[in-house]
Amino acid sequence: MKRFISLLLMLSFVVSIASVASADDQSLEDLSFVERAAHMYNSSLKKSVLDVSKSGKLTTTEYNSIYIPVKDVFKSSGATIRWDGKNKITTIKKQEHEIILNFSTKTVIPRENQLVVPKEWLQLKNGASSINAFVLAYLFEVYADESDQERVEWEKQLEFLDIKQTTGIGGIDGYMHVFVEFND
Repeated sequence: MKRFISLLLMLSFVVSIASVASADDQSLEDLSFVERAAHMYNSSLKKSVLDVSKSGKLTTTEYNSIYIPVKDVFKSSGATIRWDGKNKITTIKKQEHEIILNFSTKTVIPRENQLVVPKEWLQLKNGASSINAFVLAYLFEVYADESDQERVEWEKQLEFLDIKQTTGIGGIDGYMHVFVEFND
């Protein structure tokens, strides 16, 4: 009888844990892309460190913000970055494709070779077009699984950027560490 009660208690404990885990997974599906990206690491972090690796050369930069200037991400990649102050748009061009960062209140209709990044990922501060560090790390995260279909779709659409992988580490030092490795 004691074995039966012990077994019943363990079974109910396992079912409870599975229910909590399932409820947690369900709530993640309801989050925005930025919130899911932040949840993957440590959403309380407010500062970031960017490490960019290209052709064996590593560049490290610290920021007092969770937003990382796109010029620092892409300057070693061979991409062309252009700012249109009149229309408040930054364009990142690589190969024959372009990413549009729209900071205006107007809607941008992309051409066939263009992709407009969601405004929620971006920040324009002191003249610098920046991307959320959590999003940058999450887009090409080497350790992410394929369960987030939106992330998988963005990764496919952005493969022309020639980013091999990213790794994000929510540091105990108070910084979100983002490692971006470009293909050689």
